Amino acid sequence: MDLGLAGARAIVTGGSKGMGRAIAETLAADGASVAVFARGQAPLDETVEQLKTLGAPEVLGIVADLNDTHSVEEAVAAVGRQWGELNILVHTTGPGAGYFEQMSDEEWQEAFSLGTMSAVRVVRAALPLLRSAEWARIVTLSAHSIQRQNPQIVAYTAAKAALTSVTKNLSKSLAPEGILVNCVCPG
Repeated sequence: MDLGLAGARAIVTGGSKGMGRAIAETLAADGASVAVFARGQAPLDETVEQLKTLGAPEVLGIVADLNDTHSVEEAVAAVGRQWGELNILVHTTGPGAGYFEQMSDEEWQEAFSLGTMSAVRVVRAALPLLRSAEWARIVTLSAHSIQRQNPQIVAYTAAKAALTSVTKNLSKSLAPEGILVNCVCPG
């Protein structure tokens, strides 16, 4: 399938497994250069090799802690040094599960840090690169659970609902610049 992304440059957060990995593979197979952000070097190395095999002209595997602003800024800066611009940012990371009564304040803060603020950090750091490109897109992955509540993932759902709101607001604020922003709610 030709998505018209040959020559595009993309970042995929959480790109070494799950939906992030599938998205990175799809971009690579369509001829995009892909930078994958993940926490572990070994999964990144394996992902980089797979993306090259699928046809990505250039692949960057960057260890990044999306809970840490400095780590995010360094990761995006590495992409900037390599490519100078960015067409696509796909943010796929999210928090874990937990019942309301069982979660401490720290666990709630972690859920919002990874589920919402990680996207804020990545988008904020990537905006100059996105603005430098001829065209740019931002996609965040929320969750279908924001519409179908589940007590086992209360903090996850709350963080993803906040992410959806942030994404919708970014869509309105960045549209005049030609940067299209979309939130996908896989179910």
